[in-house]
Amino acid sequence: ALQGITPSPGYVVRHDTLGWWFWEEEMAHTQDEILDPWLQAIMGHHGQPPLAVDHQNRAFKLLGSVTSGDRQAIHEYWQAVNQFLPVSSRPSALPRSCRPIWRRFSWWLAGLTVLADWLGSDQELFPFVNHSLPLVDYWQRAQQLADKAVHQAGLVYSAIAPTTDSFHRLFPHLSGQEPTPLQQLAGTVSLGEGARLFIVEDLTGAGKTEAAMVLIHRLLASGASDGFYVAMPTMATANAMYQRVGEIFRRLFQEDASLVLAHGARHSLDSFRRSWLGPNGENADVLPGNEISAGWHCRAWLADNAKKALLAQVGVGTIDQALMAVLTTKHQSLRLIGLFGKVLVVDEVHANDAYMHSVLKILLEFHAQSGGNVILLSATLPRKMRQELADSFMRGAGYTSSALPYTEHPYPLLTRIDAHSVVEIPVKTRHDRQRTVAATRIGSLEEMIQKILEAAASGACVAWVRNTVADAREGFQLLGQRWPKDRLTLFHARFAMGDRLEIEQQMVACFGRNSGPEQRRGRIVVATQVVEQSLDLDFDWLATDLAPIDLLIQRAGRLHRHRRMADGTPSNGPEQRQEPILWWFGPEAMDLPTSQWIKEPLPGTAAVYPDHGKLWRSARLLQRFAGFTLPTQARALIEGVYGEAAEAIPPGLSACTDRAAGERQAQSAQARFNTLKLADGYVATPHLWSDEGVIPTRLGDPVCTVRLLRWQDGQALPWYTTGSDVWSDSQLRIRQVYAAESDESAWDADLTAAVAGWRQRWPDQGRWVVVLPLTAAGAGWWQGTVRDNNRQQAVLFYHSCWGLVREEERSTMTKGE
Repeated sequence: ALQGITPSPGYVVRHDTLGWWFWEEEMAHTQDEILDPWLQAIMGHHGQPPLAVDHQNRAFKLLGSVTSGDRQAIHEYWQAVNQFLPVSSRPSALPRSCRPIWRRFSWWLAGLTVLADWLGSDQELFPFVNHSLPLVDYWQRAQQLADKAVHQAGLVYSAIAPTTDSFHRLFPHLSGQEPTPLQQLAGTVSLGEGARLFIVEDLTGAGKTEAAMVLIHRLLASGASDGFYVAMPTMATANAMYQRVGEIFRRLFQEDASLVLAHGARHSLDSFRRSWLGPNGENADVLPGNEISAGWHCRAWLADNAKKALLAQVGVGTIDQALMAVLTTKHQSLRLIGLFGKVLVVDEVHANDAYMHSVLKILLEFHAQSGGNVILLSATLPRKMRQELADSFMRGAGYTSSALPYTEHPYPLLTRIDAHSVVEIPVKTRHDRQRTVAATRIGSLEEMIQKILEAAASGACVAWVRNTVADAREGFQLLGQRWPKDRLTLFHARFAMGDRLEIEQQMVACFGRNSGPEQRRGRIVVATQVVEQSLDLDFDWLATDLAPIDLLIQRAGRLHRHRRMADGTPSNGPEQRQEPILWWFGPEAMDLPTSQWIKEPLPGTAAVYPDHGKLWRSARLLQRFAGFTLPTQARALIEGVYGEAAEAIPPGLSACTDRAAGERQAQSAQARFNTLKLADGYVATPHLWSDEGVIPTRLGDPVCTVRLLRWQDGQALPWYTTGSDVWSDSQLRIRQVYAAESDESAWDADLTAAVAGWRQRWPDQGRWVVVLPLTAAGAGWWQGTVRDNNRQQAVLFYHSCWGLVREEERSTMTKGE
C-alpha cells in the first residue's frame, strides 16, 4: 500500500529458498564465505535448510520471481543493516580456525531463527507499520516489542535457588531420613569442567531420581545449565516423573519457573499457548500459493504440548521429543535450541532398542558439542551400550575417547566424564536395599492363575506383567471370572489418555509408597510393560512372562520396593514381609531347545522379543541361580545375557539370534541414515525434509493418533470430559495397520458438520489425527469405524476398563464385561 502496488505472490519458489538463491547469485561473491552457513540457517526459517539447485535452474527461477525493484530493495536493505548493526557481531570477524565450529553451530542458530520468526509473527504484539520510517527506527521499536514477546511467552528463565542442604531442601518429605549413599555422593562429587556426562547405575528404588535432582541443582547453581529436560521411555513413566518433578521443581528456583509435560497437561503453560491464538482463539490463515503462514505454524506447534516441553525451563516427557532434535524432520532445530543450555536427563536408558540407541548417540554428540550436560540413569545398563554412549558424548565434546575402566566393585556405580578425566566411583548399597529374590518357574497358564489367586486370597497384592496387550487382556478376563472386579485392574497402553491417567492415579494410590492395608489387600493388577519402569509401585508378589533378564530385574524392582509391616503398613523399621518371590511363566531352558522353544507356549512373547537366544540365556540364569541377589549379582546377570563371554546360544535358537542381530544392525544403519550429521551444518540440501512423524523416533509398524468422540443424541463430545485439555485426554496411539484414517464416508450430515465444527476449534485442525466417532454399543462398550492402511473399513470398540479393542479381538472376549 505504501508503494501503491497490488501485492501478488508471483514467485514459484518459497521465499526461504528464494532468498538463499538470490544471495548465491548476486551477493555471495562480495562477502566472506563464512556467511554462507550463517545465512542458510537464517533463511531456512521454515523448519528446513533452503533447497539447493544448479546455477542454471536457480537463475531461471529467480528471473521469474524477483523484479528489478526487488533487487534494489534487497541491496538497500543489506547496506542499511550493515550500517547500524555492530561490527563485532559480524561473523567475518571470526578467525579461519573457528569456521568449522561456526558451521556446526549453524544448527542452533537455525532453531533460534525459527523461534524468533514465530515470536515475531504475532500481529497483536508486532502490528504492521502503515507509514514510512527509517529502518534503524523500526529496529529500535522492534527490540522493545521483542522483549515483551519473550517475557509473555514464558521464555525468560528464573534465577536458581542456593544449594545449601540441597537434599533436604528439595525433598522435605524425606527430612527424617538420611540420604542414600548414591544421593550423598550426588551432593559431594566434583562436577568437573566443560560439558559433563554422568552415568548413574543403581538398583530400582535406590533413589536415582532424587540423586539426579541433586546433581541438576548443583549444575544449575554453578551456572553450567539454566534448565533441564527429563526424557522417559514411555508416556506412563513420563506421567509418573511429571508428578515427582512437579512436587519439587519450584524449590530449585528463586522465582516461579515453567514446567511442562510433553503430552497432556497443556494448562501448565496456557499463557504460552494464548500468546499465539488470536483474541477469539482463531487459527491462522493459509497464504496465497498454499503456503501456511508462520503464525499458523507457531500456533499449531505450541498447541502440541510435547514440543513446548523443550522450550520450558523444566520439561518432562518421552525420549522421543528429544530424539526428534537430530532427525531429518522439519523444525528439528527448534527442539535443538529448546535443549540448548539444559541438563538432559535420560532415564531407563537401557530400555532403548538398537534404532533408538543409535539416535540417542547422535543426540548426545550434538548436546555435548553445544556444551550441554547429560545425566543417564539405569538399573541394568550393558557394558557395551554404556561405552558407546560415552564415546558419542566425548566425540561431541571434543574429548579424547577412551575405554571406560571397570572398577573392582562395578555395581552400583557413578561415572563422571568431563574435560579432564573419566572417573568411576563405586557406590555403597543401603542395607535395606540388599536382597535376594527367589525365582520360580510356572509351567502353565492355569498354574499361574492359581498362584495369583492364592496370594490375593491370603491378603497380598499381586502384579502380573504380561508381554502383549492381548495376553494381558486374556489374563484379566480369566482372573475376572474368579475374582471380584473391584479388586482387579487392567493396565496397558491402549487407553485414552484421560482413562490411562485415572488408572495410573489409582495404581499409585493402591500400591504406592503411602498405600496401606486397606488399599492393598487382595488387589490384582494385570499389566503390560507400562508398569515395569519408573512408576513408584510396591507389590507383595510379582508374576511375569519370561522376558530378557534386564527387564526381569526391572520388574522385580516392583517387589518390596518400600519397607512395610507384615500387613502392608508403611514402616521405617525393617521389612517384615516374607522374602520376595518372582513367579515367571515360560518353558524350561533345556540344553538343546528347538526353534519352537518359546513360540509354542508364548507366541506373543516370541514376537515382542525376537532374539530367542537371549530369552533362553535369561531363563538359564534364573534356573541356575533359582533367583538372584541384588546388587551383587546384577552386573553378572546382565553380562551373562548381553556380554561377550555369555553362554553360547544352542543350535536350535542360533538362526533366530542371528536374524535378530542382523535386524539390530539394520536398525542402526537406518538410524544413521535418518539422523543429522553434525559436521555438515545447516546447509542447503537437494531434497525436502520430512514432516514430523514421517521419520520415526522408534521403529516398528507406523502408528497414528486416534481422537475419540462420543456421538450421542446429535452431539459430538470428547470421550473424556473432565479437565482443562479434554481432547488430549481423549486420544491414544495405535498401529496404522488397524487405523490409518477417519472413515468419513460412514458419517451422516449431522456428524460431518459436528466434526467440522470441532476441527475449526482444534489448534491442529485435526490434520494429523484419525477421528473416531463412537456410538453406544451396550454394557459400557462404544463402537465406531475407521479405515486401515489398506483403506478398508475396520470396526473398533472402546471400553474404559478394557481400552481400544479391534472387532476380531472383541469377538473372543466375554460379552457384558
